Amino acid sequence: MSRPFSREQRVRRRSEFQQVFERGTRVHARYFTLLVKANGSSSHRLGIVASRKVGGSVERNRAKRLIREMFRQHVEARPTLAVDAVVIPRREMLDAPFPALVRDFQHVWRRGADRMAAHVRG
Repeated sequence: MSRPFSREQRVRRRSEFQQVFERGTRVHARYFTLLVKANGSSSHRLGIVASRKVGGSVERNRAKRLIREMFRQHVEARPTLAVDAVVIPRREMLDAPFPALVRDFQHVWRRGADRMAAHVRG
């Protein structure tokens, strides 16, 4: 059983989501879109926006569970630059095998981190 996803690890308020959407860096991938924005805290936080385009409630909840698990397993706990990340899943992710989702998530996370670092430097 995986450990719980605490409140401190979540983007929760509408204003927090809006800041990420307005000022964040957007990175597209095959199975989802990632938006990242530095948050000034000591840890990464995750928000998920799964619209009805993904499917019914069962499909949306499954997509959110998969994204939370990938975030839990593949994002370092002590970052050098902590970010608020908002993930927008695509419908195709529900048909993909988990290892393909993990590869796509790792790739988009690296690209997002690289873009954030580039914005911080210059």
